[in-house]
Amino acid sequence: MTRRNWWSRPPAPTGRVPAKWRRGCLISSLVIVVLMLIAGAVLGLRPDLAAQGADMLRAVAGDEVVARLEDTVFAVRDWAQQQAYQLGMIHASAPWDSGTPAVARAATPRPTAPPASATPTPHGTPALARPNPTATVAPPTPTPTEWQPDPLPDVGTMDGAGQWSAYLTDPAGHVVAYRTFVQPDPKRPYVYAAVVAMNLRAMQVHFVLGTEEPISKVKIARKGKIPEADLQGGQLLAAFNGGFKARHGHFGAMIDGVTVLPPIDGLGTIALYQGGQIRIGAWGRDIMDSPGMVAWRQNGPLLIDDGAINPHTKDQTSRDWGIILNGVTAVERSGVGISADGSVLYYVAGDSLILPRLADTFAMIHAESAIQLDINSIYVRFDAFQATPSGLTSSPLLDAMKGERQRYLHPWSRDFFYLTAAGDAAVGPP
Repeated sequence: MTRRNWWSRPPAPTGRVPAKWRRGCLISSLVIVVLMLIAGAVLGLRPDLAAQGADMLRAVAGDEVVARLEDTVFAVRDWAQQQAYQLGMIHASAPWDSGTPAVARAATPRPTAPPASATPTPHGTPALARPNPTATVAPPTPTPTEWQPDPLPDVGTMDGAGQWSAYLTDPAGHVVAYRTFVQPDPKRPYVYAAVVAMNLRAMQVHFVLGTEEPISKVKIARKGKIPEADLQGGQLLAAFNGGFKARHGHFGAMIDGVTVLPPIDGLGTIALYQGGQIRIGAWGRDIMDSPGMVAWRQNGPLLIDDGAINPHTKDQTSRDWGIILNGVTAVERSGVGISADGSVLYYVAGDSLILPRLADTFAMIHAESAIQLDINSIYVRFDAFQATPSGLTSSPLLDAMKGERQRYLHPWSRDFFYLTAAGDAAVGPP
């Protein structure tokens, strides 16, 4: 007897549509809706709806199906962009005017402020031995010169590529963060990656759990917002996105001594310690649990390990980088890295970046260690804060950054990091 497939069977005598047909129609309809929503996101129309549609389909068809659909849509966009560039329909252009940079000030400068902090160790200096994670590293004796990152020659042909411009200032008016951009992809000359270099001797980095992510069965308060004590002009400097949803890798996270998700050995981890120290490294080798930890977050393997690109970035197994878009998908990506002496934190973000080019960006800026953070337009965001007469307001690092503009000033569903000024004691002589 020949076995029929369910889709070849005649309708039921009762006139009802078979359950499997209904499920098939539902899935097909959802696929069409999600494709339309994702296409809208690709065109920059409604990335928020695209994200919601993708989550709906994941609940029905699973992560792998959605990842393949997203891969297809973004591959089409990538091909169209490359063709448009070859035909002269789009051009390589800088993300901002390097001649008139926008400086986000924490507050009105005070004239009695002490001189700025020391210049971090130049990139050519050999890397320092990794310190004991439980110890607080004392800053070196500062110099009277204004801090500025090392130059970045030969990182692009666009006007302003590799040129640092002042970006964030502390309450005393000292520049504590600079920004620039590089062009990491010869195949896509129109693609740039924005870079923010932050002086860790002049600011404090904090971690916030989202109201929903990373999802965990562990009972813990989830306000998803910056504490009121830090929501002050002259205190809050900036905030940037965290990592993937829990279901897209189950990468570990801890805050205030509570392990929300357990760590995975060998994965890249950013760890915050008492006293302001920050480490980025592999869990179990460079970073281990210790009483001095304040928070830590994992998000896949290291991109940069001991100053060199991790060869594993060339492997495109999606589960190594989370159950999401694979590494060769040209999409909005972000990451965080640190200098060899631990004094400079780098945030990197850009559109149409494949994973190896994100790693190349960190290599171009001489990061000692780096990990990828979140991806996709609605989730990749760095906001600078300014005090105004009506209160704090935020502006994105890149105009192209999508989603809610004031997300970090209100409860947010995803985890994130924020920066506060360290105070006069941190930027002046010890």
